[in-house]
Parts: sequence; C-alpha cells; structure tokens
Amino acid sequence: MDIQKIKALLSAIRLGSLSAAAEEFSYTPSAMSHMADSLEAEIGVKIIERTRQGVKLTDEGTELLPKLEALTRGERALLDAAEKIRKDAKSELRIGTYSSISTFLLPEFLMSFRKEHPNIRVSITVSDYLRGWLDDGRCDAVLADEGALGEYEKIPIMEDRYVAVVPETIALLGRTVEREQLYSYPYVSTNETALKSYFDEARFQGVTRLDSPDNLSVISMVREGIGIGVLPTLAVKAHGKGVRVLKLVPKISRRLALAVRSDSEVALDFAKFARNTYSKKGKAT
Repeated sequence: MDIQKIKALLSAIRLGSLSAAAEEFSYTPSAMSHMADSLEAEIGVKIIERTRQGVKLTDEGTELLPKLEALTRGERALLDAAEKIRKDAKSELRIGTYSSISTFLLPEFLMSFRKEHPNIRVSITVSDYLRGWLDDGRCDAVLADEGALGEYEKIPIMEDRYVAVVPETIALLGRTVEREQLYSYPYVSTNETALKSYFDEARFQGVTRLDSPDNLSVISMVREGIGIGVLPTLAVKAHGKGVRVLKLVPKISRRLALAVRSDSEVALDFAKFARNTYSKKGKAT
C-alpha cells in the first residue's frame, strides 16, 4: 500500500478539498483525484464523498480514519528509528573521566544510555588530569569535577564528599574526624587539587606522595600503616578490610559534572540523557 496516497487523502480530508490538498502536495487536481480513487479501489471501501462544498468522510471512511492516521505515524516512527540506527552505527563516544567514576558511577549510567543507543561505540580514558581534553579533541565528553571542565556548559551529576581513610589500628572514635586530628599522623598525599588548599602538608608527621590515578593504591598504603589518606566517597566504596572510613569535619566535597563538545551529535545525545536522568534522580550526596 502506497503511504503517499494515504497522506494525500488525509490532507484532502483535513483541508476539505481535493484541490487544496493537490496544491499542498504540488500535484495537479486530476492527479490528486486519481490517487484518491486508486486508494479506495485498492482497499475496496469508499472513504470520501465529493460534494460542491468539497469532500467529506463517508461512514466507512470515518471508521477507517484512525487506522489510516496510524499508518502514517508508523511510517514516521520507522524512518526515525532507522535514522537513529544509522547515526549510532557511525558514532563513537569518547569519554574522559576519573578512576573512581569509571568504576562506581559510569557503568550503570552507560548501561541505561546504551539501551537507547545500542549500536554506539564507547571508549573510556581514565586520568586524574582532564583539563583541556575537550578543547584539544581528545574526548567528546568529560565527566569530572567542575573545575576540570573550563567554560563548557556543566550538567550537574552529584556532590561527592571527601572522607578520611585510616588504618583500623588508629584509635579514632566515632564516624567523623576533625581535620586538626589528622595532622597527628603521616599522610599519603595524592594529586587531588581540592585537598591542597584544605590541608597544610607541612603539619603532618611525614608525607608520602603518590602520583597515580589509582585510588586503590592509596587504600593499600593506608592498610599497611604508611599513613592516613583522604579520598572521595566514590573511591572508597570497595575499600575492603583493614581500614576505616570517616567523614571529614569541616566538610569538603567535589561537585561532579558532565561537559561535552557541541560538534559531536552522540555527545549531545549523551548530555541530554544525563540531564534527564539526574534531574529525575535529584542531587546525590
């Protein structure tokens, strides 16, 4: 069945005139009339009546109208779905993010996104320094703390609070620890920019500097008693035995957000999905 004939007939019904529909479709009136006759002959039912005032639906046409309209909607849905498949098949989404995000936040989010874009190719680069990666084209999307995203539009994802990770042998009571208390111990220092203004490393009883994006290395050092560490909550979700996790007082946190390149269609789709997902969830802490 020719969908174009159905569209033309629906136009005539909507406008109340075969001539007006012919003009809308850039057909001659005779061609439009022939298309209507051809469709009626094909299905074996008279759909419209021609009168001096124009055209109107027959009783049979009134009954068939919703089904004719459904056919045109179905064609549009089919074409949209095919276009989406073609676009996704050509698309690759390159994401830059931190180790803790790639481990504990990104997998679930990507699984949901892939349900809507099953043919998309995703590559993930993990680094603790992502500033400028959108500018130089290394990534289409960066999921990191807001400070690493420059002047790009930021889609808020969550607030990730920093916590102290201490050996079980340290006799600190309660579930919180004040910053001043931590100065009494050796410190395993990382590249976390937010912590450099929070702590005066000179006040610790020794500092071990770890230049690595792998937060598990910090936890291992703490477990062995080399010092205490301070990490985002996401990074300590699977800390294992031998360490305790305490909330810092006063509170310090990083605000995680997503930014994407505007010249990547799949990245813009990813941003739209993120905006919808996290606006529904609300802010996580």
